[in-house]
Amino acid sequence: MANNITVIVAEPKRVQTLKVESHLPGTVLYFSSTNLASALESIRAHAPHIVALESQFAETAEGLAFVTRLHALAVPGCELRSLARVDGRWTTMPLTGSAAALTAAAAVVNTRRAPRFPLLAQAQAVIDGKPTNLVDISTLGAQVVSTPVLRPKQNVKITLPDTNDTVLKFTAHVAWSMFEMPRNASAPQYRAGMEFDGATQQALEEYCRRHCATTPLPQR
Repeated sequence: MANNITVIVAEPKRVQTLKVESHLPGTVLYFSSTNLASALESIRAHAPHIVALESQFAETAEGLAFVTRLHALAVPGCELRSLARVDGRWTTMPLTGSAAALTAAAAVVNTRRAPRFPLLAQAQAVIDGKPTNLVDISTLGAQVVSTPVLRPKQNVKITLPDTNDTVLKFTAHVAWSMFEMPRNASAPQYRAGMEFDGATQQALEEYCRRHCATTPLPQR
C-alpha cells in the first residue's frame, strides 16, 4: 500500500522555489534533475504515492528517459504526475507521456521477456568503439553504463569480449537511456537498456553460462 510520500524532481534552479512554494500534503522529498540516480533509489526505497516531475524538466530528453525508467520500476500504488504553476499556485496533474517515452517503456518490458543475469565479474562491452560497463545481460538485451551519450532508438554496434581472446559482435538499439551524475564522479554517465537486433540466442545463452551468475535477477 502506497504511503503519504511525494517525490518531486525538478531542474536545479527550481528546487528551492518548490520547497518554499509547493505546499503539497504529506512528506515531500525534493530532488534535482542532476541527481536522478538518488531520486530513483529513493523511489525504490520509499514507494511514494506520487512522483511529480516539474513540467519543464518532464519535456527534456532527460525527463522523458526518466519517465521511461519510472514506468519500468512499476512501483505499486505510485502515480506519476506533472507539477506546474497554475493561477499562481503549484499544482500536480496527470503526466501524459510522449509517444517516444511510451515506446521506450514498452521496449524495456520486451527486453525482460528473458531472465536477466548479473555478471560474475566486472565486464566491459564495446559500443560503437567506446568501452562501456556491462551491468546485466539476457538473451534479448542488456543494461549498460556509458560515458558517451546513448539516446533512445539509437542503433549501435556491440562487441562483447569472450574467452580465449574471442569476441561476440552484433547490433542493437537503445531501448531507454537515463542521464546520471553520480556523487564524486568526474563526468556524467548514461545508464541505458539495449535491445539486441543481430545476435543469436544460442551464442548469448552460452555467453551467459560462461560469465554470469546462475540465478537471474528478480523481476521488478
